[in-house]
Amino acid sequence: MSWREELAVELDRDEAQGLRRRLRTLEGPSRPEAVIDGRPVVQFASNNYLGLAMHPRVVAAAQAAAARWGTGSGASPLVAGHQGVHAQLEGALAQAKGAEAALVFATGSLANLGAMAVLPGEDGQVFLDKLDHATLYDGAKLSGAAVARFPHQDLGRLEALLAQARAAGGHRLVVAVDAVYSMDGDIAPLPRLLELAQAHDAILVVDEAHSTGVLGARGHGILEHFGIQGWPAPLVLTGTLSKALGSLGGYVAGPRVVIETLLNRSRAYIYATALGAPAAAAALEALQVMEDEPQHLRRLWDATHEVAGRLAALGWSTAPSVTPILPLRVGAADQAMALQRRLWEAGYLVPAIRPPTVPANACRLRLSLSAEHEPRHWDGLLRCLGGRP
Repeated sequence: MSWREELAVELDRDEAQGLRRRLRTLEGPSRPEAVIDGRPVVQFASNNYLGLAMHPRVVAAAQAAAARWGTGSGASPLVAGHQGVHAQLEGALAQAKGAEAALVFATGSLANLGAMAVLPGEDGQVFLDKLDHATLYDGAKLSGAAVARFPHQDLGRLEALLAQARAAGGHRLVVAVDAVYSMDGDIAPLPRLLELAQAHDAILVVDEAHSTGVLGARGHGILEHFGIQGWPAPLVLTGTLSKALGSLGGYVAGPRVVIETLLNRSRAYIYATALGAPAAAAALEALQVMEDEPQHLRRLWDATHEVAGRLAALGWSTAPSVTPILPLRVGAADQAMALQRRLWEAGYLVPAIRPPTVPANACRLRLSLSAEHEPRHWDGLLRCLGGRP
């Protein structure tokens, strides 16, 4: 059998198991009312949590930056691609997070890869929550360090692993978690994680992809959510500019020594072309819009509480989520695909999440809310969903 035939057989197997993926085409901006594959639908699939991707100020900032700085940076940051707007954005991110410094990457995935591939060192050990984002795992593998997983949110097991590593004379220890878990919507117990990291002299990396712009009274993220003042010594934050901030790119924020280390050693930073100025300017303006217009965050949480409550009344449990990510668990992949198709035919896009993203028996529809969703959007969806089968 040729390699082409082998690949075709594998795709056919995915198709038979309900696991084959296909692209849809969004014909317009990422908003609740969208045209996808030529069909008008109401979509609950975007991570544009605050609706800032089409905010007039954010769009105008991107346009002005394109006119001033150009559409592409033309080089990696350390060669000639670090423009003034990048420096401004790094300063604004550090200020919003309360960190000493921040470094902007071309994407959020590269930020995770860049941090995790460097911080443990080859002789270190990394401890990952079982449900951590794939890029945290990939970065840990690239580091060459020993990697261990602990059951989701099982801090007792994590404490035991850290104690074993310290007793064995472990070199540099790194614990990595998601601030908000993107398929379940639950929040990492940051205060206890910081205690464990401090006690065992470990670095704690927290991926804020789904918490920046969402958690905290001003949307500043997980530190604000837990009311933690000052910068905790073990902490390093990674994140993306592509979700609540409505743009593109990623960042790492933390102690200056960490940022300087990544600038000098992170292949994901050194060998990638710098983020385009329009995206950097859009994210910079989005941070300011968050401060000036808190109503977007209020609307997001009003929608979350309303929809979660009504789903519960229909018999749909969205636990353990306490965020705008609402998982509707249905079980097998074919069941998830059948429900997705039924909603699609009724004019709603709620994506089915299947392996390898989730276990085979834990397939779900992932309903993601934004500040732009209105009652007329979710009323129809809830009618179509009906009671939990």
